[in-house]
Amino acid sequence: MVLPGTAATVRLADVMASCWSALQGEDNPLSLSPVSKAAVLLVDGMGAHNLEDRRGHARWLTEKWRQRSIVGDSGFPSTTASALASLTTGQVPGEHGIVGYTIRDPSSGVLINHLKDWEPHVNPAHWQRSDTIFEKARAVGIPSLSMGERRFAGTGFTQAVWRGATFVGTDSLDEQFTTLRKFFDENDQGVAYLYWPALDRTGHSSGVGSDAWIRRLEDVDQQLRALDSLLGDDEGLIITADHGMVDVRDHHKLMVTENSALLHSVVAWGGEPRVAQLYVDNPAATEDVADRWREALGDDALVLTRAQAVDEGLFGAVSPEVIPRIGDVLVLAVTERAFYRSEVASTQSMRMIGQHGSVTPTEREVPVIPLGAWI
Repeated sequence: MVLPGTAATVRLADVMASCWSALQGEDNPLSLSPVSKAAVLLVDGMGAHNLEDRRGHARWLTEKWRQRSIVGDSGFPSTTASALASLTTGQVPGEHGIVGYTIRDPSSGVLINHLKDWEPHVNPAHWQRSDTIFEKARAVGIPSLSMGERRFAGTGFTQAVWRGATFVGTDSLDEQFTTLRKFFDENDQGVAYLYWPALDRTGHSSGVGSDAWIRRLEDVDQQLRALDSLLGDDEGLIITADHGMVDVRDHHKLMVTENSALLHSVVAWGGEPRVAQLYVDNPAATEDVADRWREALGDDALVLTRAQAVDEGLFGAVSPEVIPRIGDVLVLAVTERAFYRSEVASTQSMRMIGQHGSVTPTEREVPVIPLGAWI
């Protein structure tokens, strides 16, 4: 078994790495020409399939995308924490170590939610194992900038994934564009990262098939038009995303209660609703747990043991240090399903409609849209 085939021609991990190569005048997977300043704008949740399905509501984005028609593969898991780490390091999850939304720390046994608190259980400087593009830039004296919501300042995720960059908290895309222009004007060389989460949040709450998501996409499309006049001749910017989404209705959500046979021998449940990462109390129980889930879900899920997932390259090449972070059993939704441990899952999570994290092309494929000097 390998990851299902996709239309992607590059990896998300190649995007910022290619920008870095272009700054140095080197060949790169995206064939980006040399520039003095480079930026990546990540629109959270704007999958390639989702954008294509609503192309009439995003005419500017669609026009720019079709100039080169590049599709990227966010890889597995197709979740924000893993994908952003791949983007900013140029490495696969098996190398950088962020192998899921929530995974268990092998040392303490504590579940680490990568978008919430890391410390005191794990140190951001070491838990995310790979140098970032920003650190590489700093090492040769090139300044770098990362932007996101103000609440991200100082978090474990920011310290790990945007490590080496100067972080600036912002409240709007307009503010990010103004800050980017000032950063470029003040430096002979530079690399920058911009992040916008609004589309993803609307997808989670209302679904990517909703009118609310369409309106949000129209808003994003309108705001991004400002990029046409923002960039200079020796400046390049790429618009991309971290994942796409599928809508999962309530009747397709499996609620697993504490007395379920599916939880026999399971001591911790990580991952997220589209990808359960199950940790067992005894390695000898792994196959039994996997078999129970296979019988219960049939064709709705791909159920793998950790060894199978690693051997088949699901996370890319996996460092020995990272292997025990991965669940002993992985349950990957391949139809419109989601899985919850009902006594533990939050009400907000169980209400989510738009979901992602698994291996389907809809979740993994993202647009890659070069602008400025790279058109």
